[in-house]
Amino acid sequence: WLGCAVALALFCSIRVWIVAQFSMERFQTIVEQFREFEKLSPVPFEQLFTYAGRIAVTFDEPIVVLCIAVWAIARGSDCVSGELGRGTMEMLLAQPFRRSQIIGSQAAVTVVGAALLMLVTWLSIYFGVQLTTVKEEPPPATWKVPLFGFEVPNLLADPEPVEVPMSERVDSRVFAPATFNLFCLTVFLAGLSTLLSSMGRHRSTTIGTMVGIYIVAAAMKILAVASESWSWLRYGTFFMLYEPQAITQMVVKDPSQAWVIVTQASETEPAALGPLGYSLPLLGLGVLAYLLAGLIFQRRDLPAPL
Repeated sequence: WLGCAVALALFCSIRVWIVAQFSMERFQTIVEQFREFEKLSPVPFEQLFTYAGRIAVTFDEPIVVLCIAVWAIARGSDCVSGELGRGTMEMLLAQPFRRSQIIGSQAAVTVVGAALLMLVTWLSIYFGVQLTTVKEEPPPATWKVPLFGFEVPNLLADPEPVEVPMSERVDSRVFAPATFNLFCLTVFLAGLSTLLSSMGRHRSTTIGTMVGIYIVAAAMKILAVASESWSWLRYGTFFMLYEPQAITQMVVKDPSQAWVIVTQASETEPAALGPLGYSLPLLGLGVLAYLLAGLIFQRRDLPAPL
């Protein structure tokens, strides 16, 4: 856990610093060259032309998702099959504990650990925003025309970029719903790993199965986004419920929609899934996986240690 926390803290804070190093005009010029690939982006490119939109990409970075997935799978796979593989399950069950308590305690520790990792992630972004400045071009200098009272641009002036605290351009609270979405993904992966662990004997088999599921789910999302003919695959992968960038866009546009399941319809946009509409199904599936794992573990016959 500590290693993942340190990695998340360092990466998220450095990621915010990197965002501040590129002026918005230069970044927009670069991104415009890839306009034909906009369909692969979870949000319109216009959102990436804001500081909040660029920081929100942090939640989709492979390092962040990989840290969370590794920790969740490691925790879940060790719950039952890990103990069986080490030959310590019999000693554990010899204590005055019910099997459901073993699963429950593992789940509680995992959920608390996931929540603390999310706190580390959000605080890293928060302090990165508070301690970083961005360079912006000031408004063009003008001359006031005597007698007439109006101003004309001063084309001879060479304005120097001014440093502005990023905290004046970004409200860190807009990333809270995206952080919760990442938390729900963590609980889901840990719950699914625990479910597979409760049915298996070897931890390596559980980890291998989870890695396979993860890769297939990621590939299905890529295909669903890249091609209209494969768009039906979006209904078969849990990654379609992990949309931190889209969630951040909703919150930036309307902060009142930060914690809703379905957004309100307007004259220009129909009702759609809100931030909780993405996060709660992931959380519910994770809880369901834990419940099924407890039920299976209570009823299964455990093999004798080798």
